Amino acid sequence: MDKKNDNEFEKLIEENPNLERWPKKAKIILGIIIPFAILLIIALIIVIIYYQKKLSNKDDDIKPDPTPTPTPSIDTYTYFGNILYNLTYDDNGKIENSFKIDGYNHIDGVDNINDNKDYEKNERNIYDLYIPQYAMDRKNDYNGILLWVHGGGWTALNKEMMDFFCKLISTQGYISATVGYTLLTPEFKEFNIFKNLDEITACIKAIKNKLINLGFDGDKLYLAIGGYSSGAHLSLLYSYLNSKNDIIPLKFIVDFVGPIGLLPKHFYKLKSINETLPNIEDVSIIEEAMRKGDIVQVYNNITSINLMNVFTGNKFNDSINQMLFPNGTIDFENEKFKEMYKIVKNAFIPEIVDKNKMPTICIYGGADDVLGITAFAYLKQKMDIDKREYAYIYSRYEGHYLMFPQTPDGVQKIRDTLSKITQYLKKYFGY
Repeated sequence: MDKKNDNEFEKLIEENPNLERWPKKAKIILGIIIPFAILLIIALIIVIIYYQKKLSNKDDDIKPDPTPTPTPSIDTYTYFGNILYNLTYDDNGKIENSFKIDGYNHIDGVDNINDNKDYEKNERNIYDLYIPQYAMDRKNDYNGILLWVHGGGWTALNKEMMDFFCKLISTQGYISATVGYTLLTPEFKEFNIFKNLDEITACIKAIKNKLINLGFDGDKLYLAIGGYSSGAHLSLLYSYLNSKNDIIPLKFIVDFVGPIGLLPKHFYKLKSINETLPNIEDVSIIEEAMRKGDIVQVYNNITSINLMNVFTGNKFNDSINQMLFPNGTIDFENEKFKEMYKIVKNAFIPEIVDKNKMPTICIYGGADDVLGITAFAYLKQKMDIDKREYAYIYSRYEGHYLMFPQTPDGVQKIRDTLSKITQYLKKYFGY
């Protein structure tokens, strides 16, 4: 109201003293509602105080619920948990020769280079272990572990190379680890490719024991092994060769550009980035391209022989030249070559009887100048013969380092690879 209306209203009241501002009926209604509202508020306050007190003393008033707590969803977790760096995996200062059965090697020829002996530990016998919170929350349930083996041509680099992939897998709720191993450098004659497998085996034992000590159920652990380049070769080799891969039951393999042998035919590449073959997975097409010169060797033959010698622990240093013809090709009938090949063929995937038949994810690049393009064709041929389940991902324009892609196609193929790894983790670990 404006001032004029206010004055008129007051004048009306003065002239009519019996006129009420509020109707009588309205006063009665308000007189009922207001006390009722006050009583309702007081009642709510009493109820809240009562239940707060009851909840604070629930251990005294309520019996424990026998229903187990629901398993937390992986989707609720990002990576947080424990990272344990530089754990040792030696057994009282020794690395056990895991190829012994009843005191003797079960692989023909291996006893020529390790004499059934265990190995002294060294500074590279360490591993890192990533345990996400999701795994910590389900210690009594099944847990999966993905062990990563680093690359470097068997002669270089270290476990930290696989740190990113450990963290990536752990963000999904799975335990992961990365292992160091003895490098097969030319000056060491006691180290050989089979010692590397002994070291991986020792690491798996150590991982299991560590998790048991942390409260995990050792009988409810699953294992997958993956690696890059030479680490992929060692992962494949472990799945084909090792008789003790049930320390933690092995479920599948991840092969990033892994070599599968050291013969010259295992290292051929395309002549240029712009060339290709109609079916790069077919051994018959690969070998026809070799004969026609449509693909070329990555290394000369003496490099292949030198790598084979490294696999033996450099036992044939004085015989390398005897294994070559004057034109540089390998003399496969040379007695020294035969002696060496009897040993190293046990580390060539196509030569091994596959008793375990582990599912395998394979990733290779068409522009690989280090490994070439022929390794997967021979691996596929072997897996088809053995009826081994596998998934194959091929990036046409990526090279040997496609784990860190440089092209849009490579980026997409790495995404495809990670998606496939996730599928395998869920399929073979059961969660």
